[in-house]
Amino acid sequence: MQHRIDVNGKDQGWLGARFTRMSTGLKMLLILSAALLPLGIVAIWASVHSAQEKNAQRRDELFARLAIKAQRLDAALSRAELTIGTASAAITSAPNSRAVCENTLRRLERGPVPGHYALYAAGAELGCASVGLVVPARSVRAPHGGTRVEIMPDGASLRLSVFGESGALEGITEFDRAALTELTYIPGTSRNFDLDLVQGGRTMVLRRDFADGPLIRTYRGSEAAAGGQLGLRMTLGVQRIGTVDFLMIVLPVLMWLFAAIIGWLILQRLLLRPLALVQRAVSAYRPGDRTVALPHVASPAREIGDLGTAFEDVVRTVARHEADLEAAVDRQTRLVREVHHRVKNNLQVVASLLNLHARGAASEQVAAAYASIQRRVDALAVVHRNHYAELEENRGVALKSLISELAANLRATAPASASGMAIRLDLAPFYATQDVAVSVAFLVTEIAEYAMLCGSRSVAIALDEGEVAGTATLIVESDSLRRDTPCDEAISDRFQRIVTGLSRQLRSTISREESEGRYSLAIAVVEKAERG
Repeated sequence: MQHRIDVNGKDQGWLGARFTRMSTGLKMLLILSAALLPLGIVAIWASVHSAQEKNAQRRDELFARLAIKAQRLDAALSRAELTIGTASAAITSAPNSRAVCENTLRRLERGPVPGHYALYAAGAELGCASVGLVVPARSVRAPHGGTRVEIMPDGASLRLSVFGESGALEGITEFDRAALTELTYIPGTSRNFDLDLVQGGRTMVLRRDFADGPLIRTYRGSEAAAGGQLGLRMTLGVQRIGTVDFLMIVLPVLMWLFAAIIGWLILQRLLLRPLALVQRAVSAYRPGDRTVALPHVASPAREIGDLGTAFEDVVRTVARHEADLEAAVDRQTRLVREVHHRVKNNLQVVASLLNLHARGAASEQVAAAYASIQRRVDALAVVHRNHYAELEENRGVALKSLISELAANLRATAPASASGMAIRLDLAPFYATQDVAVSVAFLVTEIAEYAMLCGSRSVAIALDEGEVAGTATLIVESDSLRRDTPCDEAISDRFQRIVTGLSRQLRSTISREESEGRYSLAIAVVEKAERG
């Protein structure tokens, strides 16, 4: 596995390499999220803790409400016991006990808790009873005074029996289920609960309104009533997480996400997007452009505008320097052209003077010497003229034009004995440097003049692709180059020394095929033009 190395030379590892490849916006989003995560965790923990405390408060409220219900039931039973005891004493002492009993019974029935009553006189004799109340067939006694509370077998009512100090029955009170249900309900509280009144194996269902659910936590509680003779049992559901609690838990998460996203958006809009616009404009800049089209960056980050301004200044400075450089190159080009032009003119003047001296020579040998020198001067003049012509394109000297012009000059300056010699050309359009062109011109001139002096009938000059890239092969064929061609030995020795020296200047070696009369060598070229 490959690892990335940071600027400090440390191995970043796989995770560091992945983080490095992320965009800056995504990096900042992750960094902001990681920085805000502890705050979010603390806020979530606080919200959950608050919700748990609220649930505990709701549980405590449940048991408090159950205690209040038991107290209300006890209060109703105590009130009934006190009223019956007072009424029993009044009935016993009154001369018209029947009227007193019925009057007391009406007051009891109009009490705060609706019920049915039966009042007894002295001797456990029934004095009067509410309509519909079923009283025992015979009077019951208790070993001592007090009360007895019992749930009726059908579970539809609760009976309170009050006994005097002697154990005699003083009165009976029955409360039906509806009255007790209304008695135990606390106004303003939820009705979503179950409430049962239990006594041994008997149960009176006071309410069955509890609805369970997936998010409901069930609490069950019980409370003693009637001095322990009854039990009040309650089942209540409390929502585990209320809407407010849920919002308090989710709100820190949303705030964490919003803070990270808003930070990322601010970074993206105000920094990264303007930088991307500047980067695209900089990438579109090409060397030689005088200006750079920077976009209008609407960002409060002043440094981004300063960056664009600095790049514009650099572009203007580079453009100014390029203009100065182009002007200097243009001046140098004109100077070089002028130098080559004057050298060419001077060489042509020298060639003309040599021609004049050759015409006035006292002997043919002197005239031939002047003509030989003139041909070399002409060759050098042709090189300068061709270099002058190609100077604008800066591709070097065109060898095809150079050799063609040399061939024409050689035909024009050939001695009378070689006036019929043909010069055939097969040249590829290669270009070469001036140094190579000078050596090639002298080499072609030497071989052609040697052919003239040795009585050759023709000279064939070819220029073709070389075996190695960046080279061309110069091939010259002539009868004079054969081994068995008769020629002056001094001329042949001088010719061989000269062409060998010229091949060294070309950094090449002449391949001599004397049986075929062919010389060839590789020369360095700059490029090859397309054939027209």
